[in-house]
Amino acid sequence: MTDHLDQANERFRDAAKWLIASSAAVGATLIAGSQLSSIGRLPVGWPDDVAGARLWVAVLGAVIALVGVVCIIWAGARLIPPRLVLIGELADAWDAPPGPLAPVVRFFRQHPKYLQGPATPQAVIERRQRLVDQLKEDDEEAAEKRRERISEMDQRITAIEQMANHQALRADFTRTLRLMLPAVAAVAFGMVAFAWAANPPPAAPGPDLRNAKLVGAFLRDADLRNAKLDGADLTRADLTGAKLEGASLVKVVWQDTICPDGSNSRENAGTCAGHL
Repeated sequence: MTDHLDQANERFRDAAKWLIASSAAVGATLIAGSQLSSIGRLPVGWPDDVAGARLWVAVLGAVIALVGVVCIIWAGARLIPPRLVLIGELADAWDAPPGPLAPVVRFFRQHPKYLQGPATPQAVIERRQRLVDQLKEDDEEAAEKRRERISEMDQRITAIEQMANHQALRADFTRTLRLMLPAVAAVAFGMVAFAWAANPPPAAPGPDLRNAKLVGAFLRDADLRNAKLDGADLTRADLTGAKLEGASLVKVVWQDTICPDGSNSRENAGTCAGHL
């Protein structure tokens, strides 16, 4: 039975090691995935639309996922060290209020045969102690037989403790799996949120207005995001409130131009750069 219990305990620990390794792999994948995402190009600042919120969603998702990974690793690591339950601890917990050893006590109450005779762990301890006390009064021949009986009791106690260790590890494993479920859900949610937020869809191409003559053009509140305005002549154009995010503005002619913020290019050293 000892070999059987050792093999079962080893399977529990192997499962815990697998959970730790897989969780570490998820964390490493999340960190590596951040290098392949577009998170570095997301706008920084307080979000005022979906695009602005992506950075915060990506950061929050990554934090939630990594915290979940750490929780899974921490919970799994608790199962790896050997579990040790002594018969004295089992006896103390036998009639005590429910505690960490409650599943072990419940198992032995439901399967008293594993106590190998006595009805309680305390009775096993007391039986061994009586044998030890009687040993002091025995002659040499009786003492030898008494020692054999004490040795048999020690073997029984060892078997009880091994079963108690197994049941304690089994209960810890079941409890750990229940605790891991919210952590697994958090990791999944965090990774999905991070993947969505850190990889925005490609921006729609803007109008191609390269080298266009837009002298005096009325472009108030115009949507010129991602527009190609290289070399465009915006002399006396009115760009009040125009959206120019992502626009290419190489060699644009800013002359008496009303900038998107309402200022005049004459007041801005002959340019609207920095006043978009």
